[in-house]
Amino acid sequence: MLSLSIAESFRPTPMTLPPVRAVRGYAMRSRLLTHVSLLVYVMLIIAGSLYPYTGWRLPPDNAMAFLITPWPRFITHTDTITNVLAYLPLGFLLARTLRPKHSALGAVLLATEGGAILSLMMETAQAFIPARDASTLDIATNACGAVLGALCQVGSAPDRFPGRLIAQGRARWFLPGRRANLGLSLLGLWALSQLGLQAPALITCSIPIHLTPMWETLRNPALFQPEQALIFMLEIASLGLFTATLLKPGRQAVPVLVVLLLAMVVLKFLAAAAFLKLAMLGRLISLEAVSGLSGGILLLAVLFRRGERARPGWAMVMLATFVFAEAAYRLGDPQAPNILPFLAPVPERLFNIAGLAYVLSEVWPLLALVYLGTGRLFREG
Repeated sequence: MLSLSIAESFRPTPMTLPPVRAVRGYAMRSRLLTHVSLLVYVMLIIAGSLYPYTGWRLPPDNAMAFLITPWPRFITHTDTITNVLAYLPLGFLLARTLRPKHSALGAVLLATEGGAILSLMMETAQAFIPARDASTLDIATNACGAVLGALCQVGSAPDRFPGRLIAQGRARWFLPGRRANLGLSLLGLWALSQLGLQAPALITCSIPIHLTPMWETLRNPALFQPEQALIFMLEIASLGLFTATLLKPGRQAVPVLVVLLLAMVVLKFLAAAAFLKLAMLGRLISLEAVSGLSGGILLLAVLFRRGERARPGWAMVMLATFVFAEAAYRLGDPQAPNILPFLAPVPERLFNIAGLAYVLSEVWPLLALVYLGTGRLFREG
């Protein structure tokens, strides 16, 4: 009997594998989600390309005449970057759709071709809209975005570098399941919002908020705007607490928050370098943002001591306070931007990268509130 017990103790435990039907069902749902996302995104590109939807008329020349005309004399960084970034998700989704039946190289080439063909169709349609200008430069930049998106999809595969490192970091630091994936997607929206030059920017310009460079505020303290520093502080605290709710128990939130803040600074300076003159970068640090960043970090240090179970509640409190403070500030300042993007008088802001980043910066706190508030309705896994 003793020998049998010893033998049983060394017998390997059989590995529990998910049923084949469950694996196939997950694969089918994943493909369906990819196809639906691709269709929705193509519709968004069409909607943005054909704006303002009125005034259609036959072009004075051949509708394809723009293919032999030279590139525009004046090329703006904002339009170029917008054209690239707008087709980057398209290339990603196309490559993800093509990848199961094609090699990595084949998926990249076909996704690039698909992006270029869609861009050609949209530019041809724009020849019938007086308010739009068809250009081969737009096709070239759109194709560049599509190939970059396809390369990102291929590189993000868990069996390749750097996708393997991303998957390992995801599994090591963050909670598993679809709900956590949704939360991480919201963090991705926040990251995209940092391509704009609005709060909480360490850099500032006249696009959405009229702040003063730090060195001027230090010389004249009367220029300091404490309400802006408060808004910056609340957003930093909200971001840190929201991120902490996605971490596995026992994981320290400080390293992840440091990475997010460094990413914010890098993205902000990249946006400033793209949209502004490089000589101005040294003058674009505001005292309000630096003060708000410092205050937000101190507030997080206090709230993190409250324990992990209290973090979702504190995250909701900080997000709600941030939304309320920002709304109150904008209602009291006629020169400030609108409270919500759909109140903007100029809808064209939605069709360039600076305007899109502004919209995302307005929407993500509301989406984060909904995510946290409906947490009990979701099941993990």
